[in-house]
Order: sequence, then C-alpha cells, then structure tokens
Amino acid sequence: MQPFFDAVPAINALAERSPGFVWRLTDDAEEAKAAELFGEPNLAIALSVWETLESLRDFVYRSAHGGFVQQRASWFLPRAMANKALWRVAPGTQPSILDAKHRLDWLTRHGPGDVAFGFSQHIDQVSTQ
Repeated sequence: MQPFFDAVPAINALAERSPGFVWRLTDDAEEAKAAELFGEPNLAIALSVWETLESLRDFVYRSAHGGFVQQRASWFLPRAMANKALWRVAPGTQPSILDAKHRLDWLTRHGPGDVAFGFSQHIDQVSTQ
C-alpha cells in the first residue's frame, strides 16, 4: 500500500491541474466521516467534481492516474457494493460524503440510471436531474 499512499499528493495535484477539474474534497474531517458511514476504517475515498464525463475519464484512465487504476487489485480488496458512482451536480455544488454514500448504495441496489451511473454508461443514456 505504501506506493499508493506515497503517490496520493502528486495524483491529487495532477487532478487539480487537469482540464475540466472543478473541485475535490480536501476536508480531513469529511474523509474521516466516510470510514464511519461506510463501516470501513481503511477506506480510501475520492470525491470530486468535473466539467464533463470526458474530462474525468481522461484524468482517470489517460493520465498518470491510469497506472494506479491498473494496480488497484494489488492494493484494494474486492467489495460487494459499487466502488465508484458518477452523477450530475448543479454548477457550484460540492457534494458531501453522505451524497456519495447515497449514490453508491443506489447504484449497488438498482444499477445505473438517473441517480448514479458508471463510466461504462454514456452520459446521454441517463436523463438530466
């Protein structure tokens, strides 16, 4: 896990410099709340807002971050629930950890749709909220 933790500051800085980046959660107290909400003390969480699905996809898979995505199986245990959820937010909105939990739970129970979806579903396949 140490290579993962060592890379977090550089990957976060890369995200902030990436085209389409708007905001990311930087509040340690909110991140700590995630472990409690999810019942997982060693949870790693990333919560961010991007202008478009394409700009997020480029960062996640086509930047240096992509190498870490490829190694995720060596660092993280498989989970029974969805491990990422995407959803639309109004301009200026900063989603909370509770919002993320709600969307992940929804995606796990109901699959992709208006409330939450994944990268494999095209943005035009869900209606605007």
